[in-house]
Amino acid sequence: MIYKNVSYSYSPENGKALSDFSLELKARSITALLGPNGSGKSTALGIGAGWLKPQSGSLAKQGSTAFLPQSERLAFSFSCLEYVCFGRAPHLPFFALPSSFDKEIAFSALKKVGMDKKANKSITALSGGELQLVRIARALAQEAACIILDEPSEMLDPAHISMISSVLLELAASGRTILFSTHDLSFALAVAEEAALLKSGRLLASGKSKDVINCKTLEQLFDIAFYNAELPQPVKYGRSAEISAL
Repeated sequence: MIYKNVSYSYSPENGKALSDFSLELKARSITALLGPNGSGKSTALGIGAGWLKPQSGSLAKQGSTAFLPQSERLAFSFSCLEYVCFGRAPHLPFFALPSSFDKEIAFSALKKVGMDKKANKSITALSGGELQLVRIARALAQEAACIILDEPSEMLDPAHISMISSVLLELAASGRTILFSTHDLSFALAVAEEAALLKSGRLLASGKSKDVINCKTLEQLFDIAFYNAELPQPVKYGRSAEISAL
């Protein structure tokens, strides 16, 4: 996926949410998108997913895309399995119901995120973290070439963040391209080889995560001082168990 000089504005009076944004996602890679609230991260992800169209510039991508939005409204009390089956919609003819094969894929996605034992539970009876896991499973069930996730670690405890980290790394190793936004710097460093920093709708820096995510660039990004500190990490967490939190 390649963003080339992409700009987008929701309204003239509010200025550009994204301005001349250029970023190339490498195949079989994981890229973290970091930035303050309102910096344009969700706009960039929405354009990548096809929910929004660039008002200038271009987006080039190959294959299908699965998208996890930051939030969504739940209108009906679907079971977890039924909800994850929605991810199979791109593979179904119009008005067709999920087959037993589709349900197997949906159940497998639930199992990957540790929610298989709650497959028949109503999504309205889940905790916020449990619902986030089910929403991630729905994106996985789509089996898309590119997976875009808006703050996937939100509301998850350390054990589940570690598990999602492993899932994303496995997907990238199998050939998927992954782009996600996050405010969790440790999660970004543990999972993403590449990182891009957005500030006021413009790209501040991009490159290898270990080079881009440091105190100097983060101070420029968030306008506050940062320092390195060692924090406890799960033994199995991303690419390395020894992650320094910034």
